Amino acid sequence: MLVEELLRCQIQEWYPVFCRHTVPTAIIPLPAAFLCYLTGRPAFPDAAADDDAEPLPFFLPSITSGRNPFPPAHALHPDPVSLLDRDNSDLFFDSADGDDGGEGDRDGGSPLRPAFPDLEAAVDSAIAELGGAALPKLNWSAPKDAAFMSADGTIRCTCFAEVAMLLRSSDCVAHDLSSARPSCKDFVPPAEGVRRNAAEAAGADEGARQNASKDASDTTEEKTDQHEVLEIGDTVAPPNGGESSNDAGSLSDSKETADKGRNQRDGGGEVDDVPQEDAEKESNWTWVDDGFPYYLALRKWYSGLRPESEFRCFVRQRRLIAVSQRDPSAYYPSLPGWSAEVQPKIEAFFDQVIQPQFASENYTFDVYVRADGRVKLIDFNPWGGYTLPLLFTWEELEQEREDVEFRVVMQHGAVRPGLMTAVPYDMLDWGEGSGWDVFLKKADDELNRQMASLGADS
Repeated sequence: MLVEELLRCQIQEWYPVFCRHTVPTAIIPLPAAFLCYLTGRPAFPDAAADDDAEPLPFFLPSITSGRNPFPPAHALHPDPVSLLDRDNSDLFFDSADGDDGGEGDRDGGSPLRPAFPDLEAAVDSAIAELGGAALPKLNWSAPKDAAFMSADGTIRCTCFAEVAMLLRSSDCVAHDLSSARPSCKDFVPPAEGVRRNAAEAAGADEGARQNASKDASDTTEEKTDQHEVLEIGDTVAPPNGGESSNDAGSLSDSKETADKGRNQRDGGGEVDDVPQEDAEKESNWTWVDDGFPYYLALRKWYSGLRPESEFRCFVRQRRLIAVSQRDPSAYYPSLPGWSAEVQPKIEAFFDQVIQPQFASENYTFDVYVRADGRVKLIDFNPWGGYTLPLLFTWEELEQEREDVEFRVVMQHGAVRPGLMTAVPYDMLDWGEGSGWDVFLKKADDELNRQMASLGADS
C-alpha cells in the first residue's frame, strides 16, 4: 500500500466525483483541538503541557447547544462517593447548578470537558439536513468497532455528543489518526523522532485530488440526484424474509482494523511476519499534528438496508478480479441464487462508473445492490494493508485471473468469524486467567457448591 493510493481512498477525495452514485454525505473539516481530544490529550494545552503525559480519562465534550442527549446517570444510579465530589462528578454529568447557571459554561474550559461550539453547531446542522440521523466516519474509517457504546448497538448518530462518543471510543478512528499513513510502504519517517510526513503527503495528495477535478456545474447537477441514491422499504433488497439491518456491518465505510493477530498487510503477509523492530515501531505510532487535514464525514442513515445486499469488489491492475459478500459471518438463503443476477450488474457499474474515474491501479470498493438492480457505491479502500479480504485471502487475490470470481457463503457451515473489534477485547479473551475464564470458574464453583448443598440436605 502506497501513500498516494491511501490518500485517494479518503472520502473527501472521491465523494465529489461519485456523489451521484453514493450516499448523501456532509464533510466537515476537523480542528486540531478536536483531534487532540480524540487522542486523549488536552484539546487546548498550555505552553507548559507535557507531551508525554498520560492520556486524559474519557469524558464527552461540553455541550454548548443546551440539549442533553443522555439521561443523567447519577439520577438513575446514584453513587454516594462520586456525589460527594461535586467538582469531579459535574464534569461528567454536566450539572447545570453552577454559579453562573450555564449548563455548558461551568466546565467548558476544563481540559477534561473542552467545548467545540463551532464544530458542534456544524455537526448538528448537517445531521438535521441529512434527515435527523447520520453515520459518522473519518477520512477512511467509521467507528464500527464502537457500536457497543450506543444504546441500540449501531453507529447511528443524531447529535454531536453521540458522534464524539463513538469517535473517541473507536480503535478504527485511532488507527486513522496514528497509523494509516505510517503503515504505507513508502512512508518516510521524519528525522529526530517527530513523525511529520506533511511534505510527502502533500505531493501525493495533489495527485489524488484529480478525483475531485470536475467543474462546479457538474457537481451542481449531480446533487439534484443525491436524495434518490438509496430508498428504504421493500425495494432495498431481495425478498428473503430477513430482517432489515443498518448496524455496524452495514454501510461500513471503513478500512477495518481486525484483531492484531489477524491483520494482514500488503500482499497478504500476517502482522506476525513483520520484523520485531518494525512491529515495535508500529505499536508506538501516535498522532502528531503535522498539518495533515482530517475530516468528519456524516453519511445519511438508512434504516432499511440489508447486509446481504452489500459486496466488496477487488481491483488489481485496473481490472475487477473478485467480488465477496460483504458480511462473511452470516448465511443468507437468498444470496446464492441472487448472486448470478448481481455479478453482471456490478461488473457493468465498475466498467461504466468506477474504472474511468478512479486513478489507482490496485484498490477495493464496496457497493450496495438494490432490488431494482441499481448499484450504489459505499466506500473505497486501499489494496492490502488493513483492508479485510473477507471470503478471499490476499495470496489468492495476488494470483493471475482471467474472469471475475464471485464468492458468497453457500451454507451455514461456511460462515467466517466477524470482526474482532466489535466489542471490548475483555469480552473476547477466553484464555487462561482472562476475565471470562475467572468468571466461568467462579460460576462453576458456585454451581458445584449449590449442588453439594442440595445433596447434603436430601
